[in-house]
Amino acid sequence: MSTHALNRDWARYRQPRRGVETLRAYFRAHAFDRHAHGTLAVGTTDGGVQRFRYRGGQHDSTAGGMIILHPGEPHDGECGAEDGFTYRMIYLDPGSGVELLREAELGSHLPFAPEPLLRDTVLRRSFEALWGALGSEPGLRQDEALVRLWQTLSRGLGDRQAVPSATKGVARVRDALADAPHEHWSLDELAAIAGISRFALCRAFRRAYGVSPYAYLLGRRLAQAQRDLVSGVPAAEAAIAAGFVDQSHLTRNLKRRFGMSPGRFARVAAGSSGSALDGVF
Repeated sequence: MSTHALNRDWARYRQPRRGVETLRAYFRAHAFDRHAHGTLAVGTTDGGVQRFRYRGGQHDSTAGGMIILHPGEPHDGECGAEDGFTYRMIYLDPGSGVELLREAELGSHLPFAPEPLLRDTVLRRSFEALWGALGSEPGLRQDEALVRLWQTLSRGLGDRQAVPSATKGVARVRDALADAPHEHWSLDELAAIAGISRFALCRAFRRAYGVSPYAYLLGRRLAQAQRDLVSGVPAAEAAIAAGFVDQSHLTRNLKRRFGMSPGRFARVAAGSSGSALDGVF
């Protein structure tokens, strides 16, 4: 695609299946403030220079570069060259990934990348296979591609971050948060569900799923609000339905994650006219 065709920033966000989100975007003027995700983010730069700061260092990814960002780890993002950059990201739920790896008898570990920027042909093939599969209807192709990417991450990154198996109580807490993100949970309530102390729950949840209970809950609230916004629900209603205090609370969190207001997010995610999205996803 020509530089001229990409003269405006654009983004296309999707939730093709539970536990998986995708983003394809071109940015020239926009820069992401420092933020963190509750997911394991795996992506690739398709063109230009994608600059980001992560773990105290600056990284410049060019075409073909593979990026891995871990849950809860702050980073930013901006254009590293005059013509902007195009990239794709797949955001994976870390808890679901760990469970999948355990089922596959690949260990109880969240794959860990010592370096966030890689040149890895096998990882790129697995990424492209899943990206392509996510464009089709959910089914066996998607399932196999998702398993393949997690297997590649587990086997190919070498060093790993140990994640102890979640107890049934901690798993019940995660399920409760996922099923009712709109509820205003207290730590006492969650500890009662898990059957352990508040301190033990915070520690066990983070070690099992890579994020704190609140960060996980916030991610689920954002996911619900994003679905509603794309479906045409007004921002104020989407915010309350998802469990945010008000529209401004949703706006602050959505801007931290995607750099967009709810209204702009709804337009670009839906590919509405004027958002420079047609034919680019």
